[in-house]
Amino acid sequence: MKRFLSLSISTATILGVLLVCSCNSKAEMEAKIAEVEKHYQDSLSVLRKELKEANAQIEVLSYPADQRFQKAKSLIEAGDLDKAYTEINQLMQVFPNSVEASSSSTLLAKIKELKEAKRKEEERIKALGFKAIAEQSTVKISYNTVTLTGISVGNRFVFDAYDDRWFYRDADRGSKYVTMQMSVTSTDHDPNLPQVALYIISGDKMMLEDTFETRFARWRDYGAYLGNYHDSTNDFAKVSTVRFKLGLQVDNEQLAKPYAIVLMKKNVLSSHYERFDDPPISYRGSANYPSTLSLDDFKNNYVIIKRFNLK
Repeated sequence: MKRFLSLSISTATILGVLLVCSCNSKAEMEAKIAEVEKHYQDSLSVLRKELKEANAQIEVLSYPADQRFQKAKSLIEAGDLDKAYTEINQLMQVFPNSVEASSSSTLLAKIKELKEAKRKEEERIKALGFKAIAEQSTVKISYNTVTLTGISVGNRFVFDAYDDRWFYRDADRGSKYVTMQMSVTSTDHDPNLPQVALYIISGDKMMLEDTFETRFARWRDYGAYLGNYHDSTNDFAKVSTVRFKLGLQVDNEQLAKPYAIVLMKKNVLSSHYERFDDPPISYRGSANYPSTLSLDDFKNNYVIIKRFNLK
């Protein structure tokens, strides 16, 4: 209150100076005002500093020790160990005498244990390379649960079956089709689908060969395939699970090398309808797979479905 009073007095002082100087020259008036401003500048600086410190204190008190402790525990559970460590250190500095600060040693020990386990796992993966990454046939991607089975290498890619008939493509000379079945169970009524790719393994890198074509596995009959009437079995708005066939033609020379079926954890293929296409419904799009992948890429964004020829 005293400082605000001082500011009021200073304002009155300046007004007084202006009145006194009103009869003097402009230069004299400016000189007097500058002198008064200089006199009270230090008081203003002190007030600004105290206000800044008060705001900082309010910010500290608005994030109490118990909330900081719970935040650190949540970060540890999420695997964000560096942020958890920083959170605990701030807790111990700001609230050194709190119950939470005294309990923080347990969290620090847990972080140390998890970091050591992570370091050993990274060393194991580095030593074994892509062989150390677990294969997964079922992957959860947002609203989709994707299961890939029946991976095979042969001369023919079969898809869009109906009754006792089907459509197919035969591989060119010197190449074969890598094929598989994909079932997608979705909570969405019109979901996007993931795209699968094949990579050639070379040391600690993978090189993109190409992405798989996605086709429907089966139709109720030929009329449904042509789009003459609706097939509920291939409509996510009617059923939760739809089945597909995937195929990719690959040179035999590439198939003799170590390679892997890779899935990016992203739904990218969207449904399209063109009345005069056979069938009218198709899934289009691209995941834009990178030309190369490293071991680190498989920590979060990619999954190995199956490896081949890797000794």
